Amino acid sequence: MFRSIVILLVFSSVFAACGLKNENNAALSILDDSTPALYPFNAEVDTSVTTSCGQASPATTSTTGTGTTGGTTGTTSTTNNTRFTVISQLIFKTKETLNLRFTYDSTQTQGTVDPQQGFVLAGGLFGKTVQGTQGVVKWFNQGINIDTALQSAQQISFFNLEIKLNGTYSSTSASTTILRQCNTTDGVNCTSAVTTTQCFTADSKTCLVQDTSSDAKPVIISGTIKCNAPNIVPQ
Repeated sequence: MFRSIVILLVFSSVFAACGLKNENNAALSILDDSTPALYPFNAEVDTSVTTSCGQASPATTSTTGTGTTGGTTGTTSTTNNTRFTVISQLIFKTKETLNLRFTYDSTQTQGTVDPQQGFVLAGGLFGKTVQGTQGVVKWFNQGINIDTALQSAQQISFFNLEIKLNGTYSSTSASTTILRQCNTTDGVNCTSAVTTTQCFTADSKTCLVQDTSSDAKPVIISGTIKCNAPNIVPQ
């Protein structure tokens, strides 16, 4: 009996370890329709440097109405309680950086990526760059931890996403510099001005845009991204 219990505990520990490992993993396929050739990407999120799975901020919509002061008409910004803009930056143990921006709606099971920022995977052991600005992010039931009652920016403690994006694959070696965000007015250059549009950048000067170089190949990027940030207390 005792031996059976020990064996059961050993197997339980193994399965638990496997489960924990799978909670921080990106398993993506990068399919080139023209060849076709398959570029697999499989890496584990480094939770020692990835402090959260991302940040969710309430999305707002602008509506025009009559102002109460002086009877003037003005534009007001109202918050939609179900929609959030999600920006996620994951750093993997193999040193790649994955940036993803999309719209989350608690009444839906999927949303679209941001048309300016979208998706960028670059650097590290992968050593290349994959970018997408069109596509779908699915989170299914309880697939992402966002408290819709909290109408302010919040850190995301976990998510389980499925993505399918249209983008480009570049065989040119990518910089290992961690990608950042900057304000932009044209989607090409960073600016110090306060704008409503941001882009991902490696040098804080220019935006990373869809690759149009001769070696860039149109690809479909699909797969799953899982993140569990142990230091973030769920909202």
